Amino acid sequence: MVCHPWRGLFGGETIMQKSYFFIADLLGFSNIVRNSTHDQMEQRIMKWIGLVRKAKEFAEIEQIQLISDTLFASAGDSKEDLIKLIKFSQYLLNKGVPMSLPIKGAICFDEYEWGELTYGKAVIRAHELESKQDWIGIVCDNYLPHSKELYGFGSLIFYPVPMKASQFRLHPAVDWCIPETNELLAFLSEEGLVRDGEIFTWNLADKLNNTIQFSMYKYFAEKSGLDISQFNDNLSIECIEKYLRTNI
Repeated sequence: MVCHPWRGLFGGETIMQKSYFFIADLLGFSNIVRNSTHDQMEQRIMKWIGLVRKAKEFAEIEQIQLISDTLFASAGDSKEDLIKLIKFSQYLLNKGVPMSLPIKGAICFDEYEWGELTYGKAVIRAHELESKQDWIGIVCDNYLPHSKELYGFGSLIFYPVPMKASQFRLHPAVDWCIPETNELLAFLSEEGLVRDGEIFTWNLADKLNNTIQFSMYKYFAEKSGLDISQFNDNLSIECIEKYLRTNI
C-alpha cells in the first residue's frame, strides 16, 4: 500500500473513484480582473459563486470545487448521474451567459480522487478536452457511459465541436438555449469582459461564430428531422448550406 503524504494534511479524506467528472472555466476572467475596480470585482465574484451554488442545487450535484475561475464537479457512475451533470451544465450556460459569465467545459468518465487535493485521469482528460474548445459550451468525452442513450434536443447532440489547432473529431455536445447573435455579442462585451473602447478581436469573434453556428445547426437539424445521434456531413456549415439551398 502506497502512503500518500498529503492525505490528512488538511484534515480531509480522499477516495479514489471511477465515475463522471466535470470541469469548466469562466471565459474572459483575466479581462474581468483587469477591467474591474475592486468593488466591481467583488460583485462579479459573488455572481459567479451564486451561479454555481444555484446550479448545484438545481441539478442536485453533491460535490463541487470552485478555484478562482475553474469549476470542478463530480457525480456517480449511473445514467441518472450523467443526466444531473448535463442539467448542471445547462443551468450554468443558460443562466450564466446572460449574466456575462460564459463558460466552456467538459464531462469525462475515469478515475479520480476527490478531496482537498483532487486529481486523477479524469481530471487530466476533462482539462485537456475543455482547454481545446473554441466556443461557449460543454463537450462530452466520446468514451462516456450512457451518453448514447441520451441523444436528443434538450440533452446531447453529436457534433463536430470546434477546437483550437486540434484533430477534427465528433463529440456529444450539451444542448442549451443559445441567444441570438446580437444578444450573445452584447453578453460577451459587458461586465468587464471587454474594456470600453477596446477593439473587437477575432479571438472573441471566433467563439461567437462557433457558438452561433451550433445554434443554427440545431435549428436546421430539427426542421429537417435529422437524427442528432449521427452526423453525416463533414462540417456543420455544410448541413446549414444544404438546408438553405433547398429551402430558400
